[in-house]
Amino acid sequence: MRAGVVAARTVIGLGVAAGLALAIRDGVATEWGRSDPARAAALAPSDARLAVQAARAKVDAGAPATDPAVRNLVRRALARDATLPPAVELRALDAEASGDKGRAAALFALSDRISRRSLGTRVWLIQQAVERGDVDGALRDFDIALRTSSAAPPILFPVLTSALSDPDLVPPIARLLDRPSDWRAMFLHYAVAERGAPPGVTDLVLAVRDRAMVRRAGADRALIGQLVAQGDFGEARRVRDAFQPLARAEADALLADPTFSRPELTAPFGWRLTESGELEATRGVVGGRPALTYQALGGAGGVAAVQLLTLPPGDYRLSIRTAATDHAAIPFWTLTCGEAGGRQLLQLDQADRSGGEVSGEVTVPAGCSGQWLALHLRRADAATQAGAVASVSLVRR
Repeated sequence: MRAGVVAARTVIGLGVAAGLALAIRDGVATEWGRSDPARAAALAPSDARLAVQAARAKVDAGAPATDPAVRNLVRRALARDATLPPAVELRALDAEASGDKGRAAALFALSDRISRRSLGTRVWLIQQAVERGDVDGALRDFDIALRTSSAAPPILFPVLTSALSDPDLVPPIARLLDRPSDWRAMFLHYAVAERGAPPGVTDLVLAVRDRAMVRRAGADRALIGQLVAQGDFGEARRVRDAFQPLARAEADALLADPTFSRPELTAPFGWRLTESGELEATRGVVGGRPALTYQALGGAGGVAAVQLLTLPPGDYRLSIRTAATDHAAIPFWTLTCGEAGGRQLLQLDQADRSGGEVSGEVTVPAGCSGQWLALHLRRADAATQAGAVASVSLVRR
């Protein structure tokens, strides 16, 4: 676990050190104290909280905790109320800056005993745990801070997300997220949606045992969307298979929902159907059998249905069976590499008669890890065009 200890010190430690100064500023004050804390403290010398606020304002402005004015305000606050964590914290910082680490530790421990809600103390305790190589202890204090302070997420979420870049830290963070809390869903949203799922986030989501919580938060679907947008199609499918048991049971199938009868198999690895008003595709029934029905107003055209595939390199045969057609315009199918600027591998016109079938051969090259299979409607001069697809099949050659 030595590697994990080193990772905790380097990855977590840097973020916590940067966050400590911000956390120390998180405190209580009246609006007057916020606008002019020095004047407020002078006019109300018996108010310990205003004295602490004035001391904090000086520290925020760049004064060290050892500054005589800061020391005087802290001393005055503690004389009135020895149980104010912000004042105890400032005295602890003073001791630490003066080189008295033992006294600093004792004062932060006192602040912790007074209240577990003090973010500055909690971040200092995280820092100490990191320096000792105590990953579990650091994460325990992360949890306490995030449960007790609304100011903690902006400071600690970036640190936790960056820590995921080290594989040794993923399992303990996943265990932390398995404990019910108000902040874990917010963290997943932050890591996936706001940070764009950087390295380690996929492994974290897959390692969390409380899959129901992940689904409720929508983190699995958001993560799939991020991974697809990044062109990481294999990882996106791995997440889909983990969180959609019905899809996992058919994971070896080259194509999902070939007869358009499985609406529970959702996009992108199931069919995404267009419903724009001018062009619509829906699941329906033709001749007593499920089918994909489509219609478009005159002059409208474009993609009616699309599905993401993850075919390995090789040779395949794509077959399309038509259920109904009005001959206004012949739709066509394409298979295109999903990477940015990916080339089209196949274009295949649909059969122009009901019950007709067409087939085309296609080769998926190396470097094309995801492929978009799409049905396109051509623009027609007729007032409307409509038709239906009975089935799509894809086999290896």
